[in-house]
Amino acid sequence: MRLENIDLCNLDNFETGCPLETFRFLRQEAPVWFHPPGPHNDEGFWVISRQAEAREILKNHQVFSSETGYGAREGGGTTLEDMSTEMGPGVVLSMMDPPKHDAIRGIVSQGFFPKNLALLEPKIRDSVQRLLAPMQTAQGEFDFLNDVAAQLPLEVICTIGGVPREDWPKMKVWADAAIGYATALHDPTVDVKPLVDKLTEMGMYAWQLIQQLRETPTDSIMSAIVHAEIPGEDGQPRRLDDIEAIRFFNLLITGGAETTRNAIAYGYYALLQHPEQYRVLEAEPEKYLDGAIEEMLRWSSAVHFNRRTAAADYDIAGQTIHRGDKVTIWYPSANRDEAVFERPDSFDIFRKRNPHLAFGHGIHHCLGAALARLEFRILMEELLVTMKGKSVAPAAPIRFIRSNRHQGVAYMSVNIG
Repeated sequence: MRLENIDLCNLDNFETGCPLETFRFLRQEAPVWFHPPGPHNDEGFWVISRQAEAREILKNHQVFSSETGYGAREGGGTTLEDMSTEMGPGVVLSMMDPPKHDAIRGIVSQGFFPKNLALLEPKIRDSVQRLLAPMQTAQGEFDFLNDVAAQLPLEVICTIGGVPREDWPKMKVWADAAIGYATALHDPTVDVKPLVDKLTEMGMYAWQLIQQLRETPTDSIMSAIVHAEIPGEDGQPRRLDDIEAIRFFNLLITGGAETTRNAIAYGYYALLQHPEQYRVLEAEPEKYLDGAIEEMLRWSSAVHFNRRTAAADYDIAGQTIHRGDKVTIWYPSANRDEAVFERPDSFDIFRKRNPHLAFGHGIHHCLGAALARLEFRILMEELLVTMKGKSVAPAAPIRFIRSNRHQGVAYMSVNIG
């Protein structure tokens, strides 16, 4: 393998998931590497493949912005392409810098406090048991991705987001469209108009929900956001405008539903590929379940990368990143870093130490990490009981969406005997 042959913007390289061999090579030969422009991107960007440098950059939000373009850039954000402020930077929580980020995150984080998650646990368990009931009686192939992994996080995030139950099916369609649109930005063969139409529908729905919540507050996270006050540019408190609230709703639904779905599907697939570990876990879940969940999260690494933009020149690992440069942090690579993990390419639920970055790091560490772990734990507890004594194995090799942004699962079914 040669550096000049690496193209992380060619989606053909991601059809079977993250190209792990490529990143193994980068960690060894060029852990902070400038990806040159090429046929699939018109501008170069830095690639961070080791965990030490990933943590250093992710925690330094003063130099590495999630929002502003800097230099000659008019846009910024966390995608590889520069985004205008109307599309996300400064409006969506994941694309904000302090102090606005801190103000909004402080409000939203209350919904994820342990006491509030404890109140959610019975509802999550009810959802899990209902979703697993068809699996318990199934024979042959069962669509685990769509019937369990996709449904559970969608139901949970709609519950805390204040979405009426009758509207939950719409959210799945729109969340899939959002991920499809993010993927299509890198794929000129995809017609984005149908996806844009669905995202427009989602925005209109969000606007109507926001107006209802302005008139009639509820105990949902969306209601808290709608009625929250943050410091305005003049220093006076203000509420989020409609566009800001709509963008937050979109992030809540897509972020809460899609990444957890992919982690569950890919993580469970990996576990089923190691039946000897599955049997130990099934026999002693109280001893091994926490470790199994962390290993499934490390292994699945549902987001391929996030971008930052350098606000100043910065030296790291013998390289100088210049003001205005794009910097991408690749989580699947950091989660297989040989300097951090023993046997990083082995799936091992018995790891004694597992400091993965599946939920990111720094001020943008995933707000819903505790909720995702709770969903995962309840699902696995119920799965181990529901499927005990049955034969469960992957029906066919897992398939991924054609994306270098998300490690999205396109197919994951199991055979039940």
